Amino acid sequence: MKLLLLVIALVSSGWMLCFSDAKAEASNTDVVRLTNGEWPPFMSEHYKNYGAASDIVSRAFALQGINVEYGFFMWDKAMKLAAAGQWDGSIVWSWNQEREQIFHYSDPVITLRTIFFHRVDTLFDWKNWSDLEGKKVGATRGYYYGEDFKKAEENQLIEVVRQDTDLQNIKLLLRRKIDLFVVDTEIGYELLNTHFPSGIRQLVTSHPRTLRETSFHLLLNRSVKQSEYLLSLFNVGLKELKNRGEYDRIMDDVIQGHYRLNKKK
Repeated sequence: MKLLLLVIALVSSGWMLCFSDAKAEASNTDVVRLTNGEWPPFMSEHYKNYGAASDIVSRAFALQGINVEYGFFMWDKAMKLAAAGQWDGSIVWSWNQEREQIFHYSDPVITLRTIFFHRVDTLFDWKNWSDLEGKKVGATRGYYYGEDFKKAEENQLIEVVRQDTDLQNIKLLLRRKIDLFVVDTEIGYELLNTHFPSGIRQLVTSHPRTLRETSFHLLLNRSVKQSEYLLSLFNVGLKELKNRGEYDRIMDDVIQGHYRLNKKK
C-alpha cells in the first residue's frame, strides 16, 4: 500500500510539474517583443498607435490574446537586434532570401507600390531601366528596392546616393542634389504633408509607373521559442481583422491622415 501511494504521489507530482511548465510556457507568449522604426504613416513612435502597420500587428495579436511591446531603432539596428534574438522579431519587412534563413514570415501586413519622386520642374519619364541612365537616385540605408534596382546600381546605370532616412532624401531632392527619390507612394506623400508647407510640397511630384509592388511582413526569429506558434496565431488574427472590416478602415485612416497626432493643414 505504501508503494502504491508513493507511485500515485510521484505521478501526481509529475503531472503537476508538467501542468505548471505548460502554464508558464503559455504565459511566456502573452507578450511579443518586436523592433520597429520610423516609417510614417505605417510605423512611427510619434504616431497614433505607432502608425498603421503597428496598429494592424497589435490588433491582430490582440484578437488572439497576445500583447505587443515595440522598441524603436534605426532600421539597421532594428534588424540586427531581431536577428540576434535580443527581440522576438521585427516589423514590417519585405522578403529576401537572406532574411528568410533567420526569420519566419507572416502573411502580408501591408502591400505598397514603390515609385520615383522628382521635382515638378524636372521633365522626367521612364518606361524601362535604360531610360534612367546617368540619373542620381536617392535611396535609404537598410532598405531593399528589388533586384532590378540592385542590378541597375551594380551595372552603374544609375548613381545611388544613400541617406539614413527618407526625409533626408526628400530634402536632397528639393535642393536638386539628386534627380530622383525612390520610395513607396504613401510614405513619400506623408513626408511631404507632415514636414513641409504647402508651397514647398508643390515643388515635388511622382511618376505613376511602379518599380515594384511589395508586400511587407511581420518577422519572427526562428530561434525564438514558439515562434511558429505565435506566427500562426498572428495570421489567424490578421484574417479575422480583415473579415471584420477593421483592416480596410485602418487603410482608409492612412489616406485621411488620421494616424498623425498633429495633422498639418
